[in-house]
Amino acid sequence: MLIGRCAWHVLYYGHPRWEGVASWQGFNLRFTDGICPRCLERFREEHQAALARRAAPPEPSLTPEEAA
Repeated sequence: MLIGRCAWHVLYYGHPRWEGVASWQGFNLRFTDGICPRCLERFREEHQAALARRAAPPEPSLTPEEAA
């Protein structure tokens, strides 16, 4: 059985959040970590400046021909 859980929930809310069974194969129990929509929103709010810098197109650089 593969159970999804929000790896960020403990950081933001102090307790884990289980998102349900992702697959079931025999008697094995495994976990997969992700991020729930609520934690994703808080993460985006906290890191908005860094995310905006990554999304901005790079500034054009001069090639040696243009600099001459």
